[in-house]
Amino acid sequence: MDSATTIDQTEIDISNLQQAQDALSSLPADHPKLESWNDWANHIFCEQPWHNDLISSVTIAYARMASRNGSLNSRPRSYHNEFHINDLLSRVMYCAKHHKKQLNPNGLAILSYFSACHDLRQDEAKNNTNPDSLVGTNEKVSFEEAFRVIESMDKSSLWSEHHLLLLKTMIEGSTFGSGGKRSQNFFQGNLAKHLLKKLALPNKNDEQLVLLACDLDTANVSLPISKFAQSAINIYNELISHQQVLIPAHQFFSLQQKIYFFEQQNFNAIISQELFDDKKQFNSEKLVALSDHIESLSSELSDAEIKTEFLQKAHDLEQDS
Repeated sequence: MDSATTIDQTEIDISNLQQAQDALSSLPADHPKLESWNDWANHIFCEQPWHNDLISSVTIAYARMASRNGSLNSRPRSYHNEFHINDLLSRVMYCAKHHKKQLNPNGLAILSYFSACHDLRQDEAKNNTNPDSLVGTNEKVSFEEAFRVIESMDKSSLWSEHHLLLLKTMIEGSTFGSGGKRSQNFFQGNLAKHLLKKLALPNKNDEQLVLLACDLDTANVSLPISKFAQSAINIYNELISHQQVLIPAHQFFSLQQKIYFFEQQNFNAIISQELFDDKKQFNSEKLVALSDHIESLSSELSDAEIKTEFLQKAHDLEQDS
């Protein structure tokens, strides 16, 4: 896989485990780093021949995310940073706790590495070489970088050709569509199920694993409503600061939240439907009340005032439940 043109300075500076550990050592003492996942992984994967390689790969990806987009950057992103990795890894561990039989060590390892590297790249130019592809350029290049990390581990025994295909489909499938028309295609939500139709994997468990990975990426809808609200604010702040999206806060925190929650986001894997969907449904009335509250406010309020109202109303709704 020749993708050397996408290598950036972060990838050069953090090219091995020692450099990753050195970078992470400069984080504040109260930063969670990978401590919870490391404790869990050292127990779950201790008998696997690829155990150390997986730990190293996740650590390198985490350090690069913190350096490019998070706490080690002078201009951090408010959503796509290393804390997003922590969120997904916590969901992987939660799924493992409740579905020990369905999720074997190989599957949990692939999910863990997906969590760490699916958002490695966020600033890639749109792909003009293949305009019919629905796969986002950020996701495509994130997989390419994830693959280079695997290669640097002498391609450990975890990464068979089939497991690499699953990882690739997970990362590319996390491309999120807003329901708009691109080329001759139309989709909203994540792309995973559309890619899986083309792949036609013979093992349905593999399909479920891919769907689960992408479901974990949007499981913020199942968080307590105040934490969901904070994640929405983080997304909005990043849209404004890094993507220069021109969307008023009044619109984003009212109508757009309903569209995301009820139309765009769905849980497609059986495990995520069981573990997360009830929590999402519990939030549905609160989400409507929250969005309606913002819609009732004057559109002349500043973005900062809208965000304050949004978060305060979410806290009030949580206290009332």
